[in-house]
Amino acid sequence: MLIASLFALALAQADPAPGPAPEPAMPPLKAPPVAPAPEEPFPIGAPHDDYGFVGWCYGALSGHMELFKVVKPELDKLPDSDPKETKALDAEQLKAGQEYLALYKRAMEAAEKASPQPINVRGGAAIKLGGNIWAPALQADPKTRMWSYLSWDLPGRCETTAEKLFEESQLAA
Repeated sequence: MLIASLFALALAQADPAPGPAPEPAMPPLKAPPVAPAPEEPFPIGAPHDDYGFVGWCYGALSGHMELFKVVKPELDKLPDSDPKETKALDAEQLKAGQEYLALYKRAMEAAEKASPQPINVRGGAAIKLGGNIWAPALQADPKTRMWSYLSWDLPGRCETTAEKLFEESQLAA
């Protein structure tokens, strides 16, 4: 009888027989919002509105391309400079710069057409502001000027802002 009592006690403490499996939770109807990637900060002194910023980008890039003509002799003095390779890379970079300038110009012209008020004077001021970032380099000694040229990168947000400005201007027109 002791064995029967122990057996009954063990059965009483055991997990109950599994019942039907619980239904899985319904997946959410909408995916949770994903935080956008943080944007690159604006360059110091650049306008924060799309139109002004694209103008600033146009001025900064065109100034950089003009500076190339000034720093080219110093660039040619760099060691390990293969003239053939350098010429091809220079041509590639200048072509890319021209394409970006065309994008900025197209975006600014679209915004000017879509604007109910004349904004081209403000655009011209933004272009001048962007170009003025090269004034210190033009006053520097040749090596400093060359390194200023080499160390500058066009802000990535220039391209995305120009594309956005163009698209929004097309919709508004």
